[in-house]
Amino acid sequence: MSERMWARQCFITQGCLDRYCLSASATPESKVVLYRAPPGYGKSVQVALAANTRELELESAVYINTRSCPDSCDVNGSLFAALVLYQLEGVESWRTIKSDIDTIEVLRNALCNAKKTIRICLDGVGEAKHTADLIEDLICETPSNVKFFIAPSRVGALPRLSMMAGVVTYGADELVFTEEEVSELSGMGGPEASNIIKATGGWPALVRLMCRTPNPNLPAATWPETRSYFRDNLLTALPNSTRTFLCNAAMLEVISAECYGYVYKTEEADREITFLNEHYALLAPCVFQTKVATDSRRSLPPIPRESCH
Repeated sequence: MSERMWARQCFITQGCLDRYCLSASATPESKVVLYRAPPGYGKSVQVALAANTRELELESAVYINTRSCPDSCDVNGSLFAALVLYQLEGVESWRTIKSDIDTIEVLRNALCNAKKTIRICLDGVGEAKHTADLIEDLICETPSNVKFFIAPSRVGALPRLSMMAGVVTYGADELVFTEEEVSELSGMGGPEASNIIKATGGWPALVRLMCRTPNPNLPAATWPETRSYFRDNLLTALPNSTRTFLCNAAMLEVISAECYGYVYKTEEADREITFLNEHYALLAPCVFQTKVATDSRRSLPPIPRESCH
Protein backbone atom coordinates (compact mmCIF):
# COMPACT_ATOMS: atom_id res chain seq x y z
CA MET A 1 0.00 0.00 0.00
CA SER A 2 2.82 2.38 0.85
CA GLU A 3 4.49 1.70 -2.51
CA ARG A 4 1.23 2.44 -4.33
CA MET A 5 0.95 5.73 -2.45
CA TRP A 6 4.44 6.86 -3.44
CA ALA A 7 3.83 5.80 -7.06
CA ARG A 8 0.74 8.01 -7.02
CA GLN A 9 2.80 10.85 -5.54
CA CYS A 10 5.29 10.65 -8.41
CA PHE A 11 2.53 10.60 -11.02
CA ILE A 12 0.54 13.47 -9.50
CA THR A 13 3.50 15.85 -9.57
CA GLN A 14 4.47 15.25 -13.21
CA GLY A 15 4.35 18.48 -15.20
CA CYS A 16 3.02 20.48 -12.24
CA LEU A 17 4.25 23.80 -10.88
CA ASP A 18 6.08 23.82 -7.59
CA ARG A 19 4.38 26.99 -6.36
CA TYR A 20 6.72 28.53 -3.82
CA CYS A 21 4.04 30.71 -2.20
CA LEU A 22 2.16 27.54 -1.20
CA SER A 23 5.13 25.31 -0.46
CA ALA A 24 6.81 24.04 2.68
CA SER A 25 9.65 26.54 2.24
CA ALA A 26 7.26 29.51 2.28
CA THR A 27 6.04 28.77 5.83
CA PRO A 28 9.02 27.22 7.68
CA GLU A 29 7.70 28.36 11.08
CA SER A 30 4.32 26.62 10.68
CA LYS A 31 3.46 23.34 12.33
CA VAL A 32 0.64 22.55 9.91
CA VAL A 33 -0.10 23.64 6.36
CA LEU A 34 -3.74 22.98 5.56
CA TYR A 35 -5.09 23.01 2.01
CA ARG A 36 -8.84 23.45 2.29
CA ALA A 37 -10.73 23.99 -0.99
CA PRO A 38 -13.25 22.29 -3.29
CA PRO A 39 -12.20 19.57 -5.79
CA GLY A 40 -10.08 20.71 -8.71
CA TYR A 41 -8.03 23.31 -6.85
CA GLY A 42 -4.76 21.38 -6.79
CA LYS A 43 -4.70 20.39 -3.11
CA SER A 44 -3.40 16.89 -3.90
CA VAL A 45 -0.61 18.36 -6.02
CA GLN A 46 0.55 20.61 -3.19
CA VAL A 47 0.61 17.77 -0.67
CA ALA A 48 2.45 15.52 -3.12
CA LEU A 49 5.02 18.24 -3.81
CA ALA A 50 5.52 18.74 -0.07
CA ALA A 51 6.56 15.09 0.15
CA ASN A 52 9.47 15.69 -2.26
CA THR A 53 12.27 16.01 0.29
CA ARG A 54 15.52 17.28 -1.18
CA GLU A 55 17.92 17.00 1.76
CA LEU A 56 17.79 13.33 2.64
CA GLU A 57 20.34 13.72 5.42
CA LEU A 58 18.21 16.31 7.20
CA GLU A 59 14.63 15.46 6.27
CA SER A 60 12.30 12.48 6.15
CA ALA A 61 8.91 12.39 4.47
CA VAL A 62 5.75 10.36 4.90
CA TYR A 63 3.09 10.35 2.18
CA ILE A 64 -0.38 8.93 2.70
CA ASN A 65 -2.99 9.10 -0.06
CA THR A 66 -6.24 7.40 0.87
CA ARG A 67 -7.15 6.72 -2.78
CA SER A 68 -4.39 4.09 -2.84
CA CYS A 69 -6.23 2.06 -0.21
CA PRO A 70 -8.56 -0.77 -1.27
CA ASP A 71 -12.23 0.22 -1.32
CA SER A 72 -12.94 -2.04 1.64
CA CYS A 73 -10.09 -0.60 3.69
CA ASP A 74 -10.63 2.37 6.01
CA VAL A 75 -7.60 4.33 7.14
CA ASN A 76 -8.27 3.89 10.85
CA GLY A 77 -5.92 5.01 13.59
CA SER A 78 -3.82 1.85 13.71
CA LEU A 79 -3.41 1.62 9.91
CA PHE A 80 -2.50 5.29 9.77
CA ALA A 81 0.12 4.77 12.50
CA ALA A 82 1.45 1.68 10.72
CA LEU A 83 1.86 3.50 7.40
CA VAL A 84 3.68 6.43 9.01
CA LEU A 85 5.92 4.19 11.06
CA TYR A 86 6.77 1.92 8.14
CA GLN A 87 7.73 4.86 5.92
CA LEU A 88 9.93 6.33 8.65
CA GLU A 89 11.67 3.23 9.96
CA GLY A 90 10.93 0.34 7.59
CA VAL A 91 10.37 -3.24 8.75
CA GLU A 92 12.73 -2.84 11.70
CA SER A 93 10.04 -1.00 13.63
CA TRP A 94 7.79 -4.08 13.66
CA ARG A 95 9.90 -6.45 15.72
CA THR A 96 8.57 -5.27 19.08
CA ILE A 97 4.99 -4.44 18.04
CA LYS A 98 2.32 -6.83 19.30
CA SER A 99 -0.97 -4.94 18.88
CA ASP A 100 -2.66 -1.94 17.30
CA ILE A 101 -2.22 0.01 20.53
CA ASP A 102 1.51 -0.78 20.45
CA THR A 103 1.71 0.56 16.89
CA ILE A 104 0.27 3.91 17.89
CA GLU A 105 2.47 4.22 20.98
CA VAL A 106 5.63 3.30 19.05
CA LEU A 107 4.74 5.97 16.49
CA ARG A 108 4.21 8.59 19.20
CA ASN A 109 7.63 7.81 20.66
CA ALA A 110 9.32 7.81 17.26
CA LEU A 111 7.95 11.24 16.36
CA CYS A 112 8.60 12.78 19.78
CA ASN A 113 12.24 11.63 19.67
CA ALA A 114 12.92 12.47 16.01
CA LYS A 115 16.09 14.41 15.29
CA LYS A 116 15.44 15.07 11.60
CA THR A 117 12.74 17.30 10.16
CA ILE A 118 9.81 15.04 9.31
CA ARG A 119 7.14 16.01 6.82
CA ILE A 120 3.91 14.05 7.22
CA CYS A 121 1.92 14.66 4.03
CA LEU A 122 -1.70 13.52 4.15
CA ASP A 123 -4.07 13.56 1.18
CA GLY A 124 -7.72 12.65 1.69
CA VAL A 125 -7.82 11.93 5.42
CA GLY A 126 -10.36 13.14 7.91
CA GLU A 127 -13.55 11.07 7.74
CA ALA A 128 -12.80 8.55 10.49
CA LYS A 129 -13.09 10.15 13.93
CA HIS A 130 -10.37 8.07 15.61
CA THR A 131 -7.91 8.89 12.83
CA ALA A 132 -8.75 12.59 13.05
CA ASP A 133 -8.26 12.50 16.82
CA LEU A 134 -4.90 10.76 16.43
CA ILE A 135 -3.71 13.30 13.85
CA GLU A 136 -4.70 16.18 16.13
CA ASP A 137 -2.98 14.53 19.09
CA LEU A 138 0.24 14.08 17.11
CA ILE A 139 0.14 17.71 15.99
CA CYS A 140 -0.19 18.87 19.60
CA GLU A 141 2.31 16.44 21.14
CA THR A 142 5.22 16.31 18.68
CA PRO A 143 8.10 18.80 18.53
CA SER A 144 8.38 21.60 15.98
CA ASN A 145 10.55 19.55 13.61
CA VAL A 146 7.53 17.31 12.86
CA LYS A 147 5.42 19.15 10.30
CA PHE A 148 2.10 18.26 8.68
CA PHE A 149 0.81 19.03 5.19
CA ILE A 150 -2.84 18.08 4.93
CA ALA A 151 -5.53 18.11 2.23
CA PRO A 152 -8.68 16.88 4.01
CA SER A 153 -11.10 14.52 2.32
CA ARG A 154 -13.70 17.28 2.11
CA VAL A 155 -13.85 21.01 2.79
CA GLY A 156 -15.37 20.67 6.26
CA ALA A 157 -13.24 17.77 7.51
CA LEU A 158 -10.84 18.19 10.44
CA PRO A 159 -12.56 21.41 11.56
CA ARG A 160 -10.56 21.82 14.78
CA LEU A 161 -7.31 22.24 12.88
CA SER A 162 -8.38 25.67 11.72
CA MET A 163 -8.56 26.82 15.34
CA MET A 164 -5.09 25.60 16.34
CA ALA A 165 -2.03 27.79 16.68
CA GLY A 166 0.70 27.30 14.09
CA VAL A 167 -1.73 26.27 11.34
CA VAL A 168 -1.55 28.03 7.97
CA THR A 169 -4.62 27.51 5.78
CA TYR A 170 -4.67 27.93 2.01
CA GLY A 171 -8.16 28.10 0.54
CA ALA A 172 -9.58 28.48 -2.94
CA ASP A 173 -8.54 32.15 -3.17
CA GLU A 174 -4.88 31.23 -2.62
CA LEU A 175 -4.95 28.10 -4.79
CA VAL A 176 -6.24 29.74 -7.98
CA PHE A 177 -3.61 30.32 -10.64
CA THR A 178 -2.20 33.75 -11.45
CA GLU A 179 -1.37 34.91 -14.98
CA GLU A 180 2.33 34.40 -14.29
CA GLU A 181 1.73 30.82 -13.17
CA VAL A 182 -0.44 30.08 -16.20
CA SER A 183 2.31 31.43 -18.45
CA GLU A 184 4.85 29.20 -16.76
CA LEU A 185 2.56 26.18 -16.86
CA SER A 186 1.39 26.53 -20.46
CA GLY A 187 4.32 28.32 -22.09
CA MET A 188 1.91 30.93 -23.44
CA GLY A 189 2.50 34.67 -23.45
CA GLY A 190 0.81 37.36 -21.38
CA PRO A 191 -2.31 37.99 -23.50
CA GLU A 192 -3.03 34.27 -23.89
CA ALA A 193 -2.50 33.66 -20.18
CA SER A 194 -4.83 36.57 -19.42
CA ASN A 195 -7.52 35.03 -21.63
CA ILE A 196 -7.17 31.71 -19.80
CA ILE A 197 -7.65 33.43 -16.44
CA LYS A 198 -10.72 35.29 -17.71
CA ALA A 199 -12.28 32.10 -19.09
CA THR A 200 -11.61 29.90 -16.06
CA GLY A 201 -11.31 32.24 -13.09
CA GLY A 202 -7.91 30.63 -12.41
CA TRP A 203 -9.59 27.39 -11.24
CA PRO A 204 -6.67 24.92 -11.66
CA ALA A 205 -8.78 22.07 -13.04
CA LEU A 206 -10.30 24.28 -15.75
CA VAL A 207 -6.94 25.90 -16.51
CA ARG A 208 -5.50 22.45 -17.17
CA LEU A 209 -8.46 21.51 -19.37
CA MET A 210 -8.24 24.75 -21.34
CA CYS A 211 -4.53 24.20 -22.00
CA ARG A 212 -5.34 20.79 -23.47
CA THR A 213 -8.67 21.19 -25.22
CA PRO A 214 -8.65 21.53 -29.03
CA ASN A 215 -11.38 24.18 -28.69
CA PRO A 216 -9.94 26.81 -26.31
CA ASN A 217 -11.80 29.66 -28.04
CA LEU A 218 -15.19 28.21 -27.17
CA PRO A 219 -16.84 28.74 -23.75
CA ALA A 220 -15.52 26.38 -21.07
CA ALA A 221 -18.98 24.83 -20.57
CA THR A 222 -18.93 23.50 -24.14
CA TRP A 223 -15.64 21.59 -23.94
CA PRO A 224 -16.13 17.78 -23.89
CA GLU A 225 -13.37 17.63 -21.27
CA THR A 226 -15.28 19.98 -18.97
CA ARG A 227 -18.51 18.05 -19.36
CA SER A 228 -16.76 14.77 -18.57
CA TYR A 229 -14.94 16.26 -15.57
CA PHE A 230 -18.12 17.67 -14.05
CA ARG A 231 -20.14 14.53 -14.74
CA ASP A 232 -17.58 11.96 -13.59
CA ASN A 233 -15.77 13.80 -10.79
CA LEU A 234 -18.25 16.24 -9.30
CA LEU A 235 -21.86 15.31 -9.99
CA THR A 236 -21.39 11.69 -8.92
CA ALA A 237 -20.16 12.90 -5.52
CA LEU A 238 -23.22 15.04 -4.82
CA PRO A 239 -26.09 13.93 -2.57
CA ASN A 240 -29.28 13.07 -4.46
CA SER A 241 -31.11 16.13 -3.14
CA THR A 242 -28.33 18.43 -4.34
CA ARG A 243 -28.26 16.80 -7.77
CA THR A 244 -32.00 17.36 -8.04
CA PHE A 245 -31.50 20.99 -7.04
CA LEU A 246 -28.92 21.48 -9.82
CA CYS A 247 -31.19 19.88 -12.43
CA ASN A 248 -34.02 22.19 -11.42
CA ALA A 249 -31.75 25.23 -11.21
CA ALA A 250 -30.49 24.62 -14.75
CA MET A 251 -33.98 25.49 -15.98
CA LEU A 252 -33.80 28.99 -14.49
CA GLU A 253 -32.40 32.09 -16.12
CA VAL A 254 -31.34 33.36 -12.71
CA ILE A 255 -30.02 30.99 -10.04
CA SER A 256 -30.64 32.45 -6.61
CA ALA A 257 -32.36 31.35 -3.43
CA GLU A 258 -35.19 33.82 -3.98
CA CYS A 259 -35.81 32.88 -7.60
CA TYR A 260 -35.54 29.14 -6.97
CA GLY A 261 -37.88 29.33 -4.00
CA TYR A 262 -40.42 31.35 -5.99
CA VAL A 263 -40.47 28.86 -8.88
CA TYR A 264 -40.23 25.56 -6.97
CA LYS A 265 -41.98 26.61 -3.74
CA THR A 266 -39.22 25.58 -1.35
CA GLU A 267 -37.06 27.18 1.31
CA GLU A 268 -34.06 24.86 0.87
CA ALA A 269 -32.38 26.76 -1.96
CA ASP A 270 -30.16 28.99 0.19
CA ARG A 271 -28.72 25.96 1.99
CA GLU A 272 -28.10 24.10 -1.29
CA ILE A 273 -26.41 27.08 -2.95
CA THR A 274 -24.15 27.62 0.05
CA PHE A 275 -23.25 23.92 0.12
CA LEU A 276 -22.45 23.83 -3.61
CA ASN A 277 -20.28 26.94 -3.40
CA GLU A 278 -18.33 25.96 -0.31
CA HIS A 279 -17.80 22.28 -1.10
CA TYR A 280 -17.70 22.11 -4.90
CA ALA A 281 -17.38 25.70 -6.25
CA LEU A 282 -20.13 24.93 -8.76
CA LEU A 283 -21.91 28.30 -8.47
CA ALA A 284 -20.12 31.63 -8.40
CA PRO A 285 -21.89 34.95 -7.71
CA CYS A 286 -21.82 37.50 -10.53
CA VAL A 287 -21.62 41.23 -9.86
CA PHE A 288 -24.40 42.32 -12.20
CA GLN A 289 -28.11 42.15 -11.45
CA THR A 290 -30.94 40.77 -13.54
CA LYS A 291 -34.54 41.91 -13.43
CA VAL A 292 -37.12 39.21 -12.88
CA ALA A 293 -40.46 39.28 -14.63
CA THR A 294 -43.36 40.06 -12.35
CA ASP A 295 -47.01 39.15 -12.43
CA SER A 296 -50.14 40.44 -10.72
CA ARG A 297 -49.71 38.07 -7.79
CA ARG A 298 -46.14 38.82 -6.68
CA SER A 299 -43.39 41.28 -7.41
CA LEU A 300 -39.74 40.37 -6.81
CA PRO A 301 -36.86 42.87 -6.54
CA PRO A 302 -33.80 42.56 -8.79
CA ILE A 303 -31.87 39.43 -7.78
CA PRO A 304 -28.07 39.05 -7.94
CA ARG A 305 -27.43 36.48 -10.60
CA GLU A 306 -25.37 33.40 -9.77
CA SER A 307 -24.10 31.34 -12.69
CA CYS A 308 -22.19 28.10 -13.07
CA HIS A 309 -18.46 28.17 -13.84
